[in-house]
Amino acid sequence: MVTLALAVTGCTSGAAVVGGLGDGGGMDAAIDVSCTTGQRACSGRCVDNQSDPDNCGACGTRCQRIEACVAGRCALACPGGQTACNGRCVDLGTDRANCGTCGTACGTGLVCSGGQCGLECGASLATCMSGGDAGTDGGAGRYCANTRTDRLNCGSCGNVCPAGQICEGATCITSCAAGLTTCSDRCVDLQSDNNNCGTCGTTCPGGQVCSAGTCRVSCGAGLIVCGGVCRDPQTDNANCGACGRACPSGQLCSGGVCRVTCGAATTECSGVCRDLQTDNANCGACGTACVAGRVCSAGACNVSCAAGLDNCDGTCRDLTTDRAHCGACGRTCAAGQVCANGACAVSCLSGYTDCTGACRDLQTDNTNCGACGRVCGAARPAPAASARCPAAAGSSSARASAVTPRATATTAAPAGRAAPPGRCAAPGAAC
Repeated sequence: MVTLALAVTGCTSGAAVVGGLGDGGGMDAAIDVSCTTGQRACSGRCVDNQSDPDNCGACGTRCQRIEACVAGRCALACPGGQTACNGRCVDLGTDRANCGTCGTACGTGLVCSGGQCGLECGASLATCMSGGDAGTDGGAGRYCANTRTDRLNCGSCGNVCPAGQICEGATCITSCAAGLTTCSDRCVDLQSDNNNCGTCGTTCPGGQVCSAGTCRVSCGAGLIVCGGVCRDPQTDNANCGACGRACPSGQLCSGGVCRVTCGAATTECSGVCRDLQTDNANCGACGTACVAGRVCSAGACNVSCAAGLDNCDGTCRDLTTDRAHCGACGRTCAAGQVCANGACAVSCLSGYTDCTGACRDLQTDNTNCGACGRVCGAARPAPAASARCPAAAGSSSARASAVTPRATATTAAPAGRAAPPGRCAAPGAAC
């Protein structure tokens, strides 16, 4: 659990006003401002660049409305144990400006302990003076701090963690987003970092790139080289659909297209749309990574891919519907096309529906059951190969098979019988 007691926004003449989210007390930028340790003057006000959403990491760097400032970086979520109050991640248990709930400020001379305003700090908290979260009134500057998690009082009162770090177990450490690893005080992606490929310090030789944690002469299937780094154009917010095509603020890359929200069958994990059914770094849930030698299939880490899926450079893919692996690993459909029964086409075959660029059978697909994005519960098997629709006339796909017309029942199935098409059956059954 990480707790940030925040020093914040206004300054009186020649001295810092600590804590709180007050909007008064600001000074003209031309006036000399003296700020306490951990703060700096921005436009005549003392701010904490590690937590101020209007000056995140540097003066004037403003986070988006849906973001908060965490360790000097704009993030979509606060660390564990914190709550976003007006763009700031705060500990409601000790923050005098937000005691118990956002906006509930303690009066002059009182401290916030355990989410309650009182005269003294609890036994597990330290009583610190000034330079920290003293509330909106400024007062005498007495406040409560958890020295095991407070980056402004890490290990002891007044010990401020360096920029970009948080306090964990009374020690300052680098804060990395999900999917990133700390290497020499830097957050890196071991799956794509050429200087830390697979493990910290493993550098790829000249002419090679890091792809899926391994140095290669070229990128793995479905990835492209952008600035010497392998990127997934289907999900990379900075290279969405093509190198250098960045999504605007507040949008995410899903299926190679910038969207306000993630497309069907994908989930937002730390600002990136991920397929929890096949993503080795987010298997079944955000941040759940499969160990080496296993692949993510149907939301679970397995030794091999489930029936109907193929292993494409360590990731399980459905070659009948995947636009980035249509009919074969690495065979990507052109912009505006979908993958229908293993062949790129302008539109889906009869009986299939376009769900974010993939043709899905809403009658049998556990991740799109009855409608795009409607996921059945865990542990349901994939539909049998015989349940797939045949290829269109003249298609070169070798996966065509006969299909028996489905019933059109609309009521729930009695106990012991199969669910009607397009509905999730009992746990353990298919769509």
